[in-house]
Amino acid sequence: MLSELQKEKISHYFRVVLDQDRNGVLEENDFREIGESLCVLWMFKPGTENYERIINRSTQSWRMFQKYFELQGGVANEEHFLEFFDNMLSKGNEHIYKSWVKHMISSIFDSFDLNKDDVISVNEYSDMFMCYHIPIKHSAKAFVKLDRDGDDFITKDELMEAVDEFFMSSDEKSPGNWLFGFWGDRD
Repeated sequence: MLSELQKEKISHYFRVVLDQDRNGVLEENDFREIGESLCVLWMFKPGTENYERIINRSTQSWRMFQKYFELQGGVANEEHFLEFFDNMLSKGNEHIYKSWVKHMISSIFDSFDLNKDDVISVNEYSDMFMCYHIPIKHSAKAFVKLDRDGDDFITKDELMEAVDEFFMSSDEKSPGNWLFGFWGDRD
């Protein structure tokens, strides 16, 4: 069962990161909007191969969630989203979580490691905040918290640790809590 802290963070992920039109329901257009923001960042024009690849990858993320919500017979609202994570993080479903996290980490690195050096710089991390429409004012602080070795880059291992802490930890002081920016009255 999700702790209250996990619910707060996952609700933030739903409301701020994924529900781009802020209507309380996840839909394909929310994920398409994320893809379009990436295309603007990279200056990919509609109709080009790169544009279509990014939009397809974004909507593929939607289809992962959509399958679950269709099986549950409900819409992808915040309550059902929390149930999705409660299910995924339940004992015995570790393989589902790890598969989803692997997809998420690959997607973040493919999308924001612009120079393809296998690390995310502070500027690339700030781009992520802009593309997801997360308030950018906290991106530098979040980056510092996630850059555990202080080398001014976030590696895949550091990102994996942050993702695990964000979704699984009930420790209010976990650096991974800042993965998607400021989500509560915590430092």
